[in-house]
Amino acid sequence: MAGGLKSDVLTRLRQEGGAPMVAALAALLARTVPARLAQIAHGVAHADRAAVVRAAHSLRSSAANLGAQELADAAEHIELLAEYDTEWQQTAALQAAAQAVNQAWSDVADSVRRLAATHVDPR
Repeated sequence: MAGGLKSDVLTRLRQEGGAPMVAALAALLARTVPARLAQIAHGVAHADRAAVVRAAHSLRSSAANLGAQELADAAEHIELLAEYDTEWQQTAALQAAAQAVNQAWSDVADSVRRLAATHVDPR
């Protein structure tokens, strides 16, 4: 993994859509992760299971698309915990899962931002 991003995924994306597409995906991820993390935290704090599931699912998909596998795995864990654990809000696992998602983003954020910086937004 290059900076927490799976190099084979980045290579495949570059071959399929070119470097600008990869940079655009990175920019999108960098732009949306803070909101997804906030939605997860808010959902956890307010026992809003659906909000946690939605935000974690979206985060998981976006992270996996760019090869941020640890972030995708952490998001999937909290998504499944919120969706299927009947006592999801009472478990220490929920807090640990929320911390793992934040840590996984922290671990990959610089790489994603550097990759996104190669993208020029025409807006």
